[in-house]
Amino acid sequence: MRGQRTSICAPTEAELALMRRCSLREPNARPCCRHALSVPNMASPCTSPLCSTPSRSALCTPVRDIECSAKARNKLIESENAQTPTCPPELREQCRYVSKDGKCRVDLAHMAEKERFLADIFTSFVDLQYRWFLFVFMMCYTVTWFIFAGLYSLNALLRGDLEVPGDADVCYPNIDGFVSALLFSVETQRTIGYGARTVSPRCYEGVLLVMAQCIVGSMIDALMVGCMFVKISRPKKRAETLLFSRTCVVSNRDDRLCLMFRLGDLRDSHMVDAKVRAKLIKSRQTSEGEFLPLEQSEIDLGYESGSDRLFLVEPQVIQHTIDSSSPFWELGPEQLRKQQFEIIIILEGIVEATGMMCQAKTSYIETEIEWGARFEPCMTLEKGAFRVDLRRFHSTYPVPLPPCSAQEQHHLHTLQVGLDLQESLKDSVKWKLGGDDQEDDIVKLPGACTFTIHNIQEERVSEINEC
Repeated sequence: MRGQRTSICAPTEAELALMRRCSLREPNARPCCRHALSVPNMASPCTSPLCSTPSRSALCTPVRDIECSAKARNKLIESENAQTPTCPPELREQCRYVSKDGKCRVDLAHMAEKERFLADIFTSFVDLQYRWFLFVFMMCYTVTWFIFAGLYSLNALLRGDLEVPGDADVCYPNIDGFVSALLFSVETQRTIGYGARTVSPRCYEGVLLVMAQCIVGSMIDALMVGCMFVKISRPKKRAETLLFSRTCVVSNRDDRLCLMFRLGDLRDSHMVDAKVRAKLIKSRQTSEGEFLPLEQSEIDLGYESGSDRLFLVEPQVIQHTIDSSSPFWELGPEQLRKQQFEIIIILEGIVEATGMMCQAKTSYIETEIEWGARFEPCMTLEKGAFRVDLRRFHSTYPVPLPPCSAQEQHHLHTLQVGLDLQESLKDSVKWKLGGDDQEDDIVKLPGACTFTIHNIQEERVSEINEC
């Protein structure tokens, strides 16, 4: 209409406030802290999947903390707006699902069918701790020596050989008691053969006992040597030379908000077909009221693009792009501080020396995520070769980053595109309507129909969306 101006993509007051809050050029903006997530968890009104839980996992409740236990028992009846019961900051380290060195902190209690472990005796034996493994190793030999020593002594006693002096025609010459029978048992099974104690060829039961002990001894040797070899060569210890950064960092990479961590290998023999994946452990309550204490969800590390498959020669920074499918899409630094979750990192690969599969794990909790930081470069080129300075492996440095979530940054970018479109329309199109007051209302193109500003704006926005 004549005498009125049509607004083109005019941002609302809320959108302008968002732009001012997320602007990096704001003169009074507070600097990003190095550890921005090291405060206790509080209730959050956001609608992210991470925010939908009314309470924390029951595994995080100390038994001796009466107040924390009472809050945990009432977690199913608390509303979404109530304060989330949390572990004390000094006990948060004890609430990990997976420790920093990769050990899962889950204990199986009230196990009724323990005989299932005997069905797989080899795996059960290999999984024993070294002190128990060595104890069982020694007891297997010692018990067989004493058992066959008792059988030799019993056979000699029944034949009356123990009452006959020295060189008589006996079944076991030079065996006059249990101790000498024990020495004979050890010499037979270990094939020592000193020659003083033997079995008479006229003692058939003695010959059968020696044959039985040789067979049993060979079986024990095969089992013990095999278990010892498997236990020593297990790739579990290979994970000790795989490094993970102490913290995760959040910063922009290629104009997209990313969650990043660093991993590396200390050995010259590298992992073959190394792959990395991540899991998010978070408790939540379903719409039906069911409480899920440790719900696992996948964190995309570039499965479709192949970024999760690594050539792990030098330390590498792994990134998770926070997009609309990410569980961190709606979370900014303030919301992250108020959450209680755990990110499990799993690195798998084949050990080059043995060909066995190796797996290394670590975890990051909410207090180990640095907002607005990047990892310091640790690799340089010196004298024609690349050198890795492991002193900088865990080092980070702060970078400017708006204190807003990835969703808010995306909305801010959309607003900026709209403003740029408005400026480009004003600069590139000549507005003609017989007067200066209405030149911004209608566009008249020669030989064509008349278009309003609203029509042109909708057409441009549709073209951008199609691209």
